[in-house]
Amino acid sequence: MSPQSAIAIFIIGSITLMLFAFTLVIFLIVHKKKQYHNLLEKQQMENNYQNQLLLSKLEVQEQSFKHFSEEIHDNIGQLLSIVKMQLYNIRSSSHEPDIVTKATESNELLGKAINDLRNISHTLNAAFVSNAGLANAVEKDLEYIRSAKEVQCTLHVSGEEYSIGNERELLVFRIIQEAVGNAVKHATPSAIDINLDYKSNSLVVTVKDNGSGFNTLETSKTGGIGLNNMHVRAALLNGEIAVNSEKEKGTTIMLVIKSSDTIKDAAARLN
Repeated sequence: MSPQSAIAIFIIGSITLMLFAFTLVIFLIVHKKKQYHNLLEKQQMENNYQNQLLLSKLEVQEQSFKHFSEEIHDNIGQLLSIVKMQLYNIRSSSHEPDIVTKATESNELLGKAINDLRNISHTLNAAFVSNAGLANAVEKDLEYIRSAKEVQCTLHVSGEEYSIGNERELLVFRIIQEAVGNAVKHATPSAIDINLDYKSNSLVVTVKDNGSGFNTLETSKTGGIGLNNMHVRAALLNGEIAVNSEKEKGTTIMLVIKSSDTIKDAAARLN
């Protein structure tokens, strides 16, 4: 074999080997991309499935709230109003001072109960939140807490208030409602402060109480239902929620809803 032939065979063999190696690399890259794409599709399907489950759960919950709201308003509220009217008639027709005094006191207590039930009925109904707006709905819920639990509740709104859409505002309201309810039920605070901070590219919600607090690590392991509900709703909002608490030092819950576009501009286009 001549040197020229050997060189030619070597060159052809090298080129063939390089083409084979190049083809193999391309095949592996395409295969990996396909695997990655399939994994993303699988994860997306799983996320969509989980989101559908979450939405179904929340829809059932909202329907239950609506039913309770209507039941309170249409039945219980009306019955208590009739009782209140009868107490008024007893007070007006009686000439016994003790009966008049007791009927007056009972009438006042019953009036307070009716007002509290009305507030509960409103805040359970999604339509009320949509019509009143987020800040007004939160204030209405705090009125009930102040009246029923004697807790000092304050609401601060900073920035230029704007709508982020009825469904999203309902989710935010339910998160606030859950946070306040958990604080009142488990932490016995004397004060709860809520802040709605409207920024151009985000809405930051903070709920802070001075109650007994809790160990967040222990609660995350046991899976508290209230905290889980807040995380579920935050996930549907594509938001981030952080819970900071320490025993005897209160709890702070912060929800941040961000957008690649400004929420205000996006809301304006949707509305």
